[in-house]
Amino acid sequence: MARITVEDCEKVVKNRFDLVVLAAQRTRQILAGDAVTVEENDEKKPVIALREIAARTVSVDELKEAAINNFRSFLPSDEEEEDLDDIADEDTYNPYEGLSVKAIEKEGVQVVSESEMEEGSVDLEDIDDSIADDKI
Repeated sequence: MARITVEDCEKVVKNRFDLVVLAAQRTRQILAGDAVTVEENDEKKPVIALREIAARTVSVDELKEAAINNFRSFLPSDEEEEDLDDIADEDTYNPYEGLSVKAIEKEGVQVVSESEMEEGSVDLEDIDDSIADDKI
């Protein structure tokens, strides 16, 4: 049985912390059924993963990408990212969009039309006072 040391692996992956993440990712792949690329000698799966990394029989870049994707809980598509950007834009986001005036008023929000605003029939100070008093 060949011994594998961290020093052997550090020739391929310089950072020990990266090495741990990559070896763990490769171990998960082996346990999931991926073919072993080095001779298997009654060794535990993490040792086999380290031997594969040291022997350069697996792609470190592919392991990095797989590890990154493994840690992600949500992979948005391009269209979903655009939708999220639209929602985050404060100028275009309206939580009451598409609701009727009755539904909005039912939530306790005072609805003022543009014509009422232009005519000056609504006293903005009353609205500001009701906001301060949590009447809306």
